[in-house]
Amino acid sequence: MSSMNSKYVKLNFRPGFHRETTQYAEEGAWYDGDRVRFRAGRPENLRGYSQKSATAFLGNARDLLTWSDNDTLKHMVFGTDKKLYTYYTDDTIYDITPIVSTVVVGSGKIGSTNNSLVVSVSEASHNLSEGDYVLFTSVSNGAGVESIGGLTLNNKNYPVSLVNVNKFTITASSSATGTSTGIGTLNYLLPTGTSSAIQGLGYGAGVYNAASAGTAGYTSVAFSNDFSVNSGNANVSIDETGHSHVVGNFVEFYDATTIGGNVVLSSTGNGGPIFQITSVQTNAFSVSLSGTASATSAATGTATGFFLPVSITTTAGYRTWGEEADQSGITFEISQWSLDNWGEDIMANRRGNGIYYYNVDASSTPQRAAWVTAGDAPTNVRTILLGPKRQLIAFGCSVYGGDYSPMAVRWADSEDYNDWTPASDNTSGDNILTDGTEIIGAVRSRNAINVWTDNSLWLMTFIGGNDVFGFKQMGTNCGLIATHAAVDFDGRTFWMGEDNFYAFDGQVRNLDCTVKRYVFDRINKTNKDKIYAGINSEFKEIFWLYPSTGQDECDSYVAFNPVENYWVYGTGFWTTYSDKNVYNNTITTGTSSSGNSYLYDNEPVSIYTGTNNTALTSYLESATFEIDDGSRIMFMDRMIPDFTMDNSGTLQFSITTKQYPANTSITKGPFEVTPTTQKIDLRARGREAAIRVSCDTAGTSWRYGSLRLAVQPDGMR
Repeated sequence: MSSMNSKYVKLNFRPGFHRETTQYAEEGAWYDGDRVRFRAGRPENLRGYSQKSATAFLGNARDLLTWSDNDTLKHMVFGTDKKLYTYYTDDTIYDITPIVSTVVVGSGKIGSTNNSLVVSVSEASHNLSEGDYVLFTSVSNGAGVESIGGLTLNNKNYPVSLVNVNKFTITASSSATGTSTGIGTLNYLLPTGTSSAIQGLGYGAGVYNAASAGTAGYTSVAFSNDFSVNSGNANVSIDETGHSHVVGNFVEFYDATTIGGNVVLSSTGNGGPIFQITSVQTNAFSVSLSGTASATSAATGTATGFFLPVSITTTAGYRTWGEEADQSGITFEISQWSLDNWGEDIMANRRGNGIYYYNVDASSTPQRAAWVTAGDAPTNVRTILLGPKRQLIAFGCSVYGGDYSPMAVRWADSEDYNDWTPASDNTSGDNILTDGTEIIGAVRSRNAINVWTDNSLWLMTFIGGNDVFGFKQMGTNCGLIATHAAVDFDGRTFWMGEDNFYAFDGQVRNLDCTVKRYVFDRINKTNKDKIYAGINSEFKEIFWLYPSTGQDECDSYVAFNPVENYWVYGTGFWTTYSDKNVYNNTITTGTSSSGNSYLYDNEPVSIYTGTNNTALTSYLESATFEIDDGSRIMFMDRMIPDFTMDNSGTLQFSITTKQYPANTSITKGPFEVTPTTQKIDLRARGREAAIRVSCDTAGTSWRYGSLRLAVQPDGMR
């Protein structure tokens, strides 16, 4: 029983987590927790989640958009490092990955072997990489039968395995019943992208020239009599029919013969073996030498060209074959998507590629996004957004009639995403920003678009006239950490920078974050580009998902409530986050414990479990408290709970004590708390103490009220 000398003390702590200093220094606050939010200053556990679709998808989602079409049907579209998908209300996920090229292969080029899953395809200079996908159509044995060796391949897409630059194989879902050959149409889908950022590659990190071995992300071409150069000129023109290269991509030449009297493209003496593409034509592209040619030669020379992934942003420190390197300057960016509505349809962009349009009402089978190629549309874009007057805007792209610039902003004509050519009778145009090295992202806000570089914030406003848009710098040293790390919340913009959180309401403000040091010390900066911001309007919260140290994918979150002004953090597995403005709850994407990626209904009403009714652990821990600034030891012998929970719920309560902050803590408990628990008798002594409330019982919802603890002085030792 409680001592007659004890006095009940209400343990009411400041809302939010507070851990910018030590647990002792944050006295009077909550210090730590997981899967907890605050409402009206009182903590409660987050609701649970469930799979929205039983169908897994390939890759990790990087952007997610939800919307209703003109018939009020609900839709989602999301892009991964492997595919572009859409989800309909029929609980079906459709692959709408764009087709980037189509080839027809002749007789004998597609072959099966009896009792084998492997189908081989011969196609000269196919330009595929390991893991890319090919959609088969019009496949037959050449005699009217739409199968080869008993295998029906039509309207199915498969990842490829490379044999060489002229041959690849796919693995069918069943074995062939005969050895046969045939003909067909190959539709090459948008190449598979990069899942995780890679920095500081050293010797042994991978095989240099790995394109020849089929490493994902690389393509190779054998050039013969395709090089032209003029005497006294540094420009080299290379013929390649129907290529898809863009200005700014990198090509590495191997085993090149001499052209132009003194030029060997695989030699460092001419600036090789790696060159950045300086200009492109329909069937040719150009690179620039470090010197000039001593003679004129046309359509001559041989070499093998290895085209590096479009996500590479620099080749500083790149080494030659077998050469040891302590650290390279190459950065492989992840395959990042940006998605936006065009009415009820969708505009999409995968960073480093072009722009794609998805027509919701299209009746083609299968439905796929289409590449926007008309009207000089940019082909190498970092991110997109729809602006006022229905103008599609590209950020980090080529300017009209010029080269690629990571600081360029370019927009199409009003109501026409196909017209990018500035003229007196349209509103297309471009502009190049300053204060930074690249544009990171953009968000629509009240009457303007916020555009971030890696160092600054710009305001892009529609002004009409010849300029169409005006640009005003609003801040510096406040850049955006990742493409999707900013959101607009009720007309104010909030974002995460490299080492701080910010808000813009007419001027840039540093947010007073009570967990800043904890969060930024944990972020895996190599994969910072995966940070994703989303809004939960039901609880007035902004979530930032991020990968913690040692993790490739997002496994943590930090959340801010700008209405109640508190911060919390926790763990999770979401990679994207969409508000409940379309569906009845927030929608997320993530990878399950089995390693498969799914869509999730996040925080459905009254659901407090994970998939398959698994228990979700939540907990809350206070900073330490004391009496008389620690001059007296406390004796605590009773706790009177005050929790709201469902009838079957169970919580655990424990209390830890210390004599001094550096001492090892002594824990009493955990004690079980149910809806009928009236009191808990205990015996705990210490100069300082902290409490912990936790729950790992499936289906329990709980809310902390005003817990009371019986405390009395127990000497001054």
